[in-house]
Amino acid sequence: MVSAVVFVPGVLLLVEATEWTLLILVLAVSLRCAWEFYKVLEEAGYKPLILPGILLILGVCNHVRGLGTGDPPDGEVVPLLLAATMLLLVWALRQGTERYATNAFLTLGSVVFFGLLGCAPLLLFQAAGRGAEAHHLVAVIFLCIWITDSAAYFCGRQWGVTKLAPAISPKKTRVGFAGGIVGSLVPMGLGFLLPSFSPWALMGLLLLAGIGGQVGDLVESALKRDAGIKDAPALIPGHGGLLDRFDSYFFAFPLAYLYVDMLAIFA
Repeated sequence: MVSAVVFVPGVLLLVEATEWTLLILVLAVSLRCAWEFYKVLEEAGYKPLILPGILLILGVCNHVRGLGTGDPPDGEVVPLLLAATMLLLVWALRQGTERYATNAFLTLGSVVFFGLLGCAPLLLFQAAGRGAEAHHLVAVIFLCIWITDSAAYFCGRQWGVTKLAPAISPKKTRVGFAGGIVGSLVPMGLGFLLPSFSPWALMGLLLLAGIGGQVGDLVESALKRDAGIKDAPALIPGHGGLLDRFDSYFFAFPLAYLYVDMLAIFA
């Protein structure tokens, strides 16, 4: 509880302050979660390429930050990704042929997951115009994720009986999932901060982010279960890793961005 009192305002402050503090937050989440995932893979017996993977994720986030600003030019991403991918595959040869393909492609996959999906708040911020409302939009999605998670936990503990996906996450229930969806609509009360969204458009955004956040939680549980690990390396003793705290982030924000982008297309 004490950590949440510090953690939640800290995240919201970084989101609302400036575009650069938002970038710092995105980098901290993406890079730390990627590092924790690589450590999970190592515990499972794999040999991911940690340094190249982290550098590639950093490069992806930096490129996304510069989209639409001419820094760097948008067209440079394809040759950079081609060169980086080939370099990573060659680097993997240093570890020999044992699990070569698995180690190389797990590293590449993590770049897509933690780099591309991880920088979705930046894409959402840009799609919303980079102004004050864009900051508020990212903050509202964070609140939606947290409230969804809390509502799902409370409803599941109180009334949950039927398991949602027992093979993936034995503690999650269908009632908890439904409670999370209802909880995702609580930030509708902050609609005055998002004047560009009609009530119906905002409701659709929050529902999609809430559902996506819960699916992201299941995906992260499946990744850890596949590796035979219960929790990611702890950032704060007794609270698990950042990957355990931000599992919803990697699905909720990409879906929110795709939704806002679609609204812009059809507006």
